[in-house]
Amino acid sequence: MKETVNIPNAMSIARLLSIPFIMVLILNNTPGTYPVLLVVYLFSLALDFFDGYLARKLGQETRLGKILDPLSDKSMIFATVLALVIKTGFPLWLALTIVLRDVAILLASVLMIKRLHEIKSSILVGKVTFAVLGALMMAYIIDLHEGIDLEICKRFFAILTLAFISWSILGYYRLYRRAGSA
Repeated sequence: MKETVNIPNAMSIARLLSIPFIMVLILNNTPGTYPVLLVVYLFSLALDFFDGYLARKLGQETRLGKILDPLSDKSMIFATVLALVIKTGFPLWLALTIVLRDVAILLASVLMIKRLHEIKSSILVGKVTFAVLGALMMAYIIDLHEGIDLEICKRFFAILTLAFISWSILGYYRLYRRAGSA
């Protein structure tokens, strides 16, 4: 695998660069900035889907990409959840659960890289968890608009997120345990 900056890696970098804009737009939400927030957030989510898809489709998977993609995911989640906790009624207990899960995965990944010199790819349940988290955060972002009340939707996605976080923790634990004993 070549360590080059290619289209998928540039997309991951673009996601990283979008994070401060998402945070500022959430924290300083106004009726005028609300559509911009929706576009930037959805664009960032779309980049997440397409960077991995294009990397596989074009045969452009790189060691750099295997680091940038999850780093972009976890940075976006952390920053967005933090902004939503500050600006909305995003549950602090869920935010802490999300952050602790991501920190645990990052630490386990670093240990695996140091020990085995191998970067493990995301597992399917981890990707689905990110999609569910994206939907949860989107519900909170949409709910920033005056006159929209998505309380039931937010509760549904909060429970679904918690279920997928639990499932993904088990999945990553098994993955890292197998890799560590190999």
